[in-house]
Amino acid sequence: MRRRQAGFTLTEMMVVVTIIGVLVTMAIVYMRPRVRPIDVANRVGDLVREASRRAVALGPVRADVAVVMGKARTQISATAENRTVPGTAPPITFTTVTFTLWRLQDDPPAVLPGPCATYPCWVSIDRYTTDSNVDVESWGPGIIAHTSPQRTSAWGSWVFPGPGNPPPNPPLQCRSDGTCNAFSFFFKAVLPGPSCEPPTTVGLNEQCGKLAVMPLGGAITTRADWN
Repeated sequence: MRRRQAGFTLTEMMVVVTIIGVLVTMAIVYMRPRVRPIDVANRVGDLVREASRRAVALGPVRADVAVVMGKARTQISATAENRTVPGTAPPITFTTVTFTLWRLQDDPPAVLPGPCATYPCWVSIDRYTTDSNVDVESWGPGIIAHTSPQRTSAWGSWVFPGPGNPPPNPPLQCRSDGTCNAFSFFFKAVLPGPSCEPPTTVGLNEQCGKLAVMPLGGAITTRADWN
């Protein structure tokens, strides 16, 4: 009588290798020591994509509402906070920004009270605050380079008290046809490292990030440099 040999089949070994690969990938993602600038750029980009998607889903703004509120269906505001890394001399300063996504609500909800005292109004639906490991270095209108004279570190025009109708509206708005205002955002790591200014000869994946918002469909591009 022949004894059956013990061991693993090729299929079993492939399953084990696949599981190990998944676990290693998860460990790299979730045990990364700090959030990178490119991670923040992608997260802000996700908020812009959601703004465009909701603008299309909600449809055109009524003509009478557009006269008062404008044709934008969604918009993103921003509130900046200047901070300092504790215990650094000279002090290392950086900026964190809270981005808020708003949608325009034309009519009162079926069940009152609703989110606003009067209608139409802007209703906040999502919010993201950038990580304290990343400096929101600057922004500018359009798809620009870091050398553009239009680039600025001032965030005053992005402040939107809401949820009523206090002007001015923040600059990044999306309309029901899916178009959004084009902008560029520049991010860098708070702790000093290689320069993000092109041309560069070293990898900047841990140091730099750029988000470009395209005007059509809320499309975005992100880069781990400032090119």
